Amino acid sequence: MAARETAAASHDRSTRRRRRARWGVACAVSAALVGGLSACASGPEGTVINLYGGASQSGFEKIIAECNAAAGGKYTIVGNLTPSDADGQREQLVRRLAAKDAGMDLLGMDVTWTAEFAEAKWIRELDQQQTQAATAGVLKPAVETAMWQDKMYAIPKHTNVQLLWYRKSLVPTPPKTWDEMIQMAQKLKADGQKTYQIGITGGQYEGYVVNINNFLNMYGATVVNEDSTQATVGDKTVEALAMMKKVASSGVTSASLSNNQEPEIFAELQNGQSAFSVNWPYVYAAMGEASPEVQKDLGFAPMPTIKAGEEPKVTLGGMNFAISQYSKHPQEAYEAAMCMRDEKHQLMHSTASGEPAVLEALYKTPEMQKVYPMADEMLKELQNASPRPVTPLYQNISTIISSTLSPPGSINPQADAQELQEKIQQAIDGKGILP
Repeated sequence: MAARETAAASHDRSTRRRRRARWGVACAVSAALVGGLSACASGPEGTVINLYGGASQSGFEKIIAECNAAAGGKYTIVGNLTPSDADGQREQLVRRLAAKDAGMDLLGMDVTWTAEFAEAKWIRELDQQQTQAATAGVLKPAVETAMWQDKMYAIPKHTNVQLLWYRKSLVPTPPKTWDEMIQMAQKLKADGQKTYQIGITGGQYEGYVVNINNFLNMYGATVVNEDSTQATVGDKTVEALAMMKKVASSGVTSASLSNNQEPEIFAELQNGQSAFSVNWPYVYAAMGEASPEVQKDLGFAPMPTIKAGEEPKVTLGGMNFAISQYSKHPQEAYEAAMCMRDEKHQLMHSTASGEPAVLEALYKTPEMQKVYPMADEMLKELQNASPRPVTPLYQNISTIISSTLSPPGSINPQADAQELQEKIQQAIDGKGILP
């Protein structure tokens, strides 16, 4: 009996040492982020909940600290840094989950990863009570990003949607359709204006896939069916690609379109090259810091559509919290996620970070309206937004789309649609490329 007690005590001491070591690393990371080591004066209390993804965003260390205090010693959330880019984050998570690493509890996942991680059985399905709590008051499209095959696998953390930004001094009334925007830009150019371009991401990366998906949504096109068993590229896809080609060939996009990512199109708006720009809500606050005079001239509007009078149906961004299948503390991980995503912390995060809330009611609060003057336009789009293709093979399909359709000005709608159909079906059949 004494021998067993000694072994158990030794195991407990070893566990505590490992916990303190993880806490020390996390505190060093936190200190580097926020400055100062006061938060590291004492070790973690209760169960350690390791969070990977979303922990380094602006102001989030305060949310973690408040949730740890509210837990009253039951658990301590430890934020762990991940690569800054989505591909790097996914690679780290996939490798560790494939190895059944129990050192990860909560995963901050891009909204496109849910189907892949759920199908691989890397994340836990929420039970009925958890699902009801996690979805209460949440925008319906954001809820859908956390689901796969009608089951809930994640807690929506934040969402995102693109808007049309424009220079009010040159564009008194924002365009309703893409054709109208092209015509406005061409007229500005013909009139000798230096600021006339349409800023849009066209580099061979995920941001370009978002724009392609915007056009697919507008035409009601899909590339894969609901259960991810069949490629569905067809005539509507051809129409969507023709519109992307038209924009790229209109003479009013940047000469560097095929390399442009979000920072480049932001710079073109700031530097007076673009009269129009398709970009995320961060633009408003970022422009206020970079060029206050330009911010004063910025207008915002919902994304143009194909036909006047249609509701914009743009691509949804964002992040969800999922509980690792290999976590030894799933209940505490769920409670931690819900605390970090409650109404108070949603508002704190949205107003500090530029990452919009998933709770619909917050868009009418004075705090949100102050930080996001475009909150009404954002809400209108968010209520009608669409995800990117929902499939466990999303990473493959995204790579196929961005490579097949690059550069934008060289798109051949009919031929490229056929190539997409063949390559996506090959990926579904297990014959395609790997991410």
